[in-house]
Amino acid sequence: GSRGIVGIASIVKAAVGLLKERGARPFIAPAMGSHGGATAEGQRRLLAHYGVTEAAMGAPIRDAMDTRCITTTDEGMPVFMAETAIESDGVLVMNRVKPHTDYKGTLESGLAKMCAIGLGKLDGARECHSHVFDRGLGAAIRDAAQAMLASGKIVGGLAILENAYHETARIAGVPLEGFLEAEARLLEDA
Repeated sequence: GSRGIVGIASIVKAAVGLLKERGARPFIAPAMGSHGGATAEGQRRLLAHYGVTEAAMGAPIRDAMDTRCITTTDEGMPVFMAETAIESDGVLVMNRVKPHTDYKGTLESGLAKMCAIGLGKLDGARECHSHVFDRGLGAAIRDAAQAMLASGKIVGGLAILENAYHETARIAGVPLEGFLEAEARLLEDA
């Protein structure tokens, strides 16, 4: 993410270490939608600002901005996913779960948004945000996230909750089964 998650470098490094211990060859894919100027260089620079670098994490960063439309929802909305995610064996989605500043719902800022807008890169961000006035941003995010979960590429999530003092309060593993419902419960806690 690009919203200043406290301790993000430590959390990412721990996740990379655990994945390596289990025989995986993890890489980091910035999932920031249009942040960082919607460029690979800009997103890499944002990651570095938070201490997430290849050297510090012990894992490569694959920052390409290329996407592919993986499906179209029943409402006719194309769903975009980063090529790096499509080409991977699986994606562990990480983000802080918190209330959104512009809309309210059962899913706001969190793992679903990281799927729909983050892993959708600029194309996903544009598409979801284009539905603010007709279907609503929350509905667009939910539909895109459901499509990504159905793609078989998302293997689970790591939800980060912060307290009122901007400290990490809780880190929760979110399994694929019941993913959106688990995030909704975590949002209530946040």
